[in-house]
Amino acid sequence: MNFNNKNKTTAKKQTNINTPTIATAIIKTSLITLILGLTTNGIIFPLVSAQQQDPTEGYGGPTGPLTAVRHVFDDPSLRVFHYCKPNDKIMMVCQLYDSNSSNATLIGIEYMISADTYNSLPDREKPNWHFHKEEFTPNRADPKFPQLSQQQQQEMLTKLENSYGKVILTWNPNDNTPAFPPQIQQVQHPDMVNSSAKPETNSGSFNQTLKY
Repeated sequence: MNFNNKNKTTAKKQTNINTPTIATAIIKTSLITLILGLTTNGIIFPLVSAQQQDPTEGYGGPTGPLTAVRHVFDDPSLRVFHYCKPNDKIMMVCQLYDSNSSNATLIGIEYMISADTYNSLPDREKPNWHFHKEEFTPNRADPKFPQLSQQQQQEMLTKLENSYGKVILTWNPNDNTPAFPPQIQQVQHPDMVNSSAKPETNSGSFNQTLKY
């Protein structure tokens, strides 16, 4: 009996058995890599679905920015650019910038809520919010949607007028660095409402933890 031929036949069978196993392992490894993402220094970075939206997307669209004055206590005349988008928990969230230039400073945020949500707030919290219907009156915020027609602007302002806003500034635009702690701007404060108020009127008063 020729054992050598038998061994060769057995080895050939083993090779045929192992080959698809190795190929299967390679395919499985490739699939795992695709599912988990790329790995760098042991850190797994999940692949982002093409349909997944970046949380920074959507601010300002499709209406473009809302601009308004009397949002910064130290400079009531500064026109603040609001880049807003709807939120699934409240009505709207806005990023506030001191201009619309490419190097504009992010100076704070404004939360917008409906009248029903405002009425549900505890009394101690309500003074931090301003009623947009009052803020939109003449000689106040002078709100505008620069990218919309006059009719479209009026329609948008009408939709917003029964809501409330809370402005939180994180960076005084008059400073080179964000040196002050975040401040809730009392938009309804007399010095903010007063149409004759000028920047020098409130110079140095950014810290609104003080009682006026």
